[in-house]
Amino acid sequence: MRPVLPSPVWTSPALPGRRIRAFTLIELLVVIGIIALLAAMLLPALGKARYRASQVNEMSGARQLLIAWSLYAEDHSDSVLPGYRYGLSATDFQGRPVNHPINARYPWRIAPYLGKSFDVMYLNENRRTLDAFRRMADPDLGIYAASVFPSQGINSVFVGGDDLELPPTERAFDRFGRFCVLKTAEVSRPTELLVFTSARGPFEGRIVPGYYVVKPPYLNARRWAVEWNPEDGPEAWGNVHPRYNLRSVTGMVDGHVENLDRRNLQDMRHWANPADRPDWTLRALPGF
Repeated sequence: MRPVLPSPVWTSPALPGRRIRAFTLIELLVVIGIIALLAAMLLPALGKARYRASQVNEMSGARQLLIAWSLYAEDHSDSVLPGYRYGLSATDFQGRPVNHPINARYPWRIAPYLGKSFDVMYLNENRRTLDAFRRMADPDLGIYAASVFPSQGINSVFVGGDDLELPPTERAFDRFGRFCVLKTAEVSRPTELLVFTSARGPFEGRIVPGYYVVKPPYLNARRWAVEWNPEDGPEAWGNVHPRYNLRSVTGMVDGHVENLDRRNLQDMRHWANPADRPDWTLRALPGF
């Protein structure tokens, strides 16, 4: 019986005169430098792409809000969605009534026209805020919080009315004229009058990109700071947030969405139906 010999292990010796060459330290540093340079060139482009995607996403959300706003008017004999009004009925997703001040704010009143989804109202980075509300141990607290910080605030004073600022009562109309739109048919410039715009508000010691109302630059006098400064508190610009290259995603009465710049955001003709100039202010009618 012949013994089984182990198979030979063949090695491939280096060819005579051929040197095995590795990268030098300098070459590695050059490669790393090129990669870093390419990354530096790509990062701004990626940042711009994310920025643009966020803007487009909010514009889409604003359009859906405007559709819901119009559906509300159709269901309520042409009455517009109230801005901030007392004594209104609203329910949570289980059909339970929500109380003041939750029912005074627009989110829970417009939610039925959005398929009862708050995801349309809380967009981009603000979605994390909504997720935090959903995880709250006390669901009633979550319902309350969700009514405060939607990405878009409503033009409450001049569209739908604001009981905290100037309730749109007949007495107020007698004194100031029809300063507030309560019916869509009252709007004289539907392509210019804003309903919703990008907002921001204070939450737990920080500022979040959302709030339920936005206030106009003028009422009986100028109320906004002259220049936009992101370091100022949200109230400096009436909770309006020009977060897209100093522009704010804005939804108009006619249903279209545009990005208003700082100058146009301060133009009262976008805020008040009777406004006839950028610095228009509310004045009592003759005889008052």
